[in-house]
Amino acid sequence: MAKQIHESLTELVGNTPLVRLHGYEKKLGLKAHLLAKVEYFNPIGSIKDRIVLRIIEDAEREGKIKPGETTLIEYTSGNTGIAVSAIGAMKGYKVQIYLQEGVSQERLQVMKAFGAKVQKISEVPEIQDALKATNNDFVAATNILKQHIRDRQAAGESIYFVDQMINPKNPEAHHDTTGVEIWEQTDGDLAAVVSAVGTGGTIRGISDYIKAQNPAVKVIAVQPAVDAAKLTGIHNFTDVPVERVPVSIKGREGVYDEILTATVNPAFEAARIVAKTDGVLVGNSSGAALWGATEIAKRPEYAGKNIVVVFPDTGLRYLSTDLFKE
Repeated sequence: MAKQIHESLTELVGNTPLVRLHGYEKKLGLKAHLLAKVEYFNPIGSIKDRIVLRIIEDAEREGKIKPGETTLIEYTSGNTGIAVSAIGAMKGYKVQIYLQEGVSQERLQVMKAFGAKVQKISEVPEIQDALKATNNDFVAATNILKQHIRDRQAAGESIYFVDQMINPKNPEAHHDTTGVEIWEQTDGDLAAVVSAVGTGGTIRGISDYIKAQNPAVKVIAVQPAVDAAKLTGIHNFTDVPVERVPVSIKGREGVYDEILTATVNPAFEAARIVAKTDGVLVGNSSGAALWGATEIAKRPEYAGKNIVVVFPDTGLRYLSTDLFKE
């Protein structure tokens, strides 16, 4: 029998399962087939493992970073920070995370467990001021953080900003892995893909690949309502100034065919239901995506057809929040 030994958890990133949600379909009386891309099967527990691995390894190949010398920095609502913390630890980098307010306690603790230095943005006055002025806008705060980092670099620090918001490796990673997997796992028998939008990298990368195979496949973007602050990790991009629209989708025609706007209660309820019907425990952005996929699945034209919904992470990172409190 051949040995099956991996040299690092990085070798296990990607190739996550696609699972039909039979129980959820039955409970809601849906005629379409809902297929969940369950990204918590990535080794560090979320879809962000994909982009962080791509960004770090490409930066290494390009000579931009070096283990033992460079400190990796990211501003995040949690999952990207966790992936940077873990992969940075695997590869020998120091990691500093600036953490968005309102994220679950579990995410903070996980990053610290991997050895990262974690600083809440409430502890960085200029970022806090930007958030207050922009209704807690993630993109606006990232722009302020960039200047904060440039100041540190000018002072001689060896630091590298992962910068998932604008790094082109983000959508590239999803084009080359997530999109390919969805197409191959369904053997091209696919009517629609539904994804919540955070940085925009996931939906952009998947859409670019899937639509190149079959332009008829519909790509549905789910955003949170402007006042849905509890839907952390995803970003409203239609009711904000253009400079706050994620770069991955800004001004790009054809990335998505339709936008659905999720509110807190329906998104949370979708996550609660699928946990009980199919044993799939996911976070609030997955709940928002599932709510969106459910709305699409109710339409008569999708009866008997496959709808893929992206589940970015595990619900285990939300147990201290209101997500599963009924």
